[in-house]
Amino acid sequence: MPNPVYTLLPEIARRYGDVANVPVPLPGMTMTLVSHPDHIEHILTRNHTRYPKHKSTRELFFDQPPALPILEGEEWKRTRRWLNPHFGQKALDAVGDQTLQGLSERVAAWATHVGSAKVIDLQHELGVVVADGLVRSILSRPLSTEQLDKFVASTQDYGRYVMVRMATYFLPQALPKPFRARGEAAKHFMLTQFDEFITRRKAEGPRESQDVLDVLLAMPFTGSAQAHEARVRSELLDLVLAGVETTAAAIAWSVALLYADPLALARARAEVDALDGEPLEYRHLQDLTYLRCCFDEAQRIQSVTPVNLRTAREDDEIGGYFIPAGSQVLFSPYGLHHDPRYWVEPEKFRPSRFLDDSIRRNAFLPFSIGPRKCMGYRLANIEGVLTLAAILQRYEINFRPGWLPRHVLRGATGLSGGLPVTLDWRSSPSRAQVIKS
Repeated sequence: MPNPVYTLLPEIARRYGDVANVPVPLPGMTMTLVSHPDHIEHILTRNHTRYPKHKSTRELFFDQPPALPILEGEEWKRTRRWLNPHFGQKALDAVGDQTLQGLSERVAAWATHVGSAKVIDLQHELGVVVADGLVRSILSRPLSTEQLDKFVASTQDYGRYVMVRMATYFLPQALPKPFRARGEAAKHFMLTQFDEFITRRKAEGPRESQDVLDVLLAMPFTGSAQAHEARVRSELLDLVLAGVETTAAAIAWSVALLYADPLALARARAEVDALDGEPLEYRHLQDLTYLRCCFDEAQRIQSVTPVNLRTAREDDEIGGYFIPAGSQVLFSPYGLHHDPRYWVEPEKFRPSRFLDDSIRRNAFLPFSIGPRKCMGYRLANIEGVLTLAAILQRYEINFRPGWLPRHVLRGATGLSGGLPVTLDWRSSPSRAQVIKS
């Protein structure tokens, strides 16, 4: 059965149209659901300053200084301008080999599971892969497997806790918060690690080639030295939360859907095999066009979140309907990605649609759109495609009998119950060359 958290808003849109009032059992609150790509563009692109994120998103950093995702106005512009170049294509190309090295080593380490009957959670293992690549891009050095395992578990525990805080934002704050103990412990672990990173970097001094941590430490935040470090911790927390669980979940969905589709899997493997058994290199990214389509198609079916909520700062009109100032406007990325008006057979995994079909503008927004589009989308695409290629070169993946991919909301849309699999070597002439690399 589909998860009702994801299907409720699309069903409202199907019944009542592209602009629909949503009943809310709270006095004085007006909530409007918009479901057309043009209306979403109106909110996120043409009038983004008039539709700030709802104040419940502050729960992401509920007792920390605000970081980039929840900043508004000039402070948001200043922070975005400062960080943006370091997530641009030129900067990522410069560290591409280093990023690939980390993810390749982590995928190769799965060899210890090959041939074992023990079921592993590949969604967690993919989190370790992604965390390794992200940490190398932020800190220019690797972390131990134990540290990465703990970071992955912490992003999941904290993400689940934050989702609860956001979902219960309108309820009395004295009510108990599920997952609180684990969420607070996860946050404490991550902030403590960030303090250690900051202390170590200050002792070593900035690197000759600046990494993201150097950039954050050099940013001219206002306030005391302690306030400055607290803000750096918040920005690091955002980068880890946004960069680990979201990307790992997207790759997990890609593996789940791709390995369940023999035709798509054969085509993806043929593209990887065209590398002639060479060890994977960053330059190969440009040759993996179908694999990129697989990653995009999996993100479409997955949809990173079931709902996005904004607040109208002033009176407005959308699709001929009046939107009063102070009202809440929401849209469903899941609903948009599964709308048959914009997608042929929307429930079917068909990666070739991104090669063959004419995709409706703004009907696909895995990283949002407009000025506030996710800053790390290029890095996520790089990690996603190269990780899939590294897996395809090496492994056969066998799902636990009876398992099917189902949506579950944590910090991002993950797979309910994880991704339970066993691993075998892939039978191909190039396997020996690849696994020894």
